[in-house]
Amino acid sequence: MIKIDHATFTYRYNNAYSVGIRDIDLEIEDGQAIVLCGESGCGKTTLTRMINGLIPHYYEGKLTGEIWINGINVSQQPLYDTAKIVGSVFQNPRSQFFNVDTTSEITFGCENLGMPKEEIKDRLQATIQELHLKKLIGRNIFQLSGGEKQKIACAGVSIMKPDIFVLDEPSSNLDAASIMDLRRIIAHWKEQGKTIIMIAHRLKTVKNADQIIVIDRGKISQQGTHDELIKQAGIYADFVGMREKAIGWKIKADSLA
Repeated sequence: MIKIDHATFTYRYNNAYSVGIRDIDLEIEDGQAIVLCGESGCGKTTLTRMINGLIPHYYEGKLTGEIWINGINVSQQPLYDTAKIVGSVFQNPRSQFFNVDTTSEITFGCENLGMPKEEIKDRLQATIQELHLKKLIGRNIFQLSGGEKQKIACAGVSIMKPDIFVLDEPSSNLDAASIMDLRRIIAHWKEQGKTIIMIAHRLKTVKNADQIIVIDRGKISQQGTHDELIKQAGIYADFVGMREKAIGWKIKADSLA
């Protein structure tokens, strides 16, 4: 279970401070698929950085409150320990690549942890089969399409077998076919009982999420299933460029159907 207990984080940039999130109180059960949404700059990414340990271990600022994963306070354990249970896929997969060829990139995390060679080989073959990557093995990463790079990034996380997957707008730069491939990968993780936390703007691509959480100016403004939020008339289908209304978030139900 993930438990965020009244957490607030303020970024520090050149002695200036900017609030990322405010007093977030949230519990996420094991095996749930959670979608975070809201306008750009509302605090979605900050929330994921708290879960994967980048806050407070990488990003400078002030954190109050606590973040617990499986009974462990993430802010008080080394980042490499958190990385064993939380895998992250960023919006731009190139930002997390360390190798030029796809095979080395997929196995990099396992090698970095010093796993035995035979175990790494077994995990690689299993990942290739599970994520249908046979055509991408042994390729030059810089010759791949955006969708293929995203698959390699997902594979490099999946091979580590974390309990939790955090994805920051993974479909934002993908075409329709690549988005479908990504959805199949996420469905595979869900079938394995993994917890999935994903930032998304286009909710029609993630309508089967167990819970959708709307972030507004650093705070949770709405929370519920896809259908519950439609009934509340409090969410807009495409969050790109949306504006806050007095009643909440305007809805385009036809886009969510």
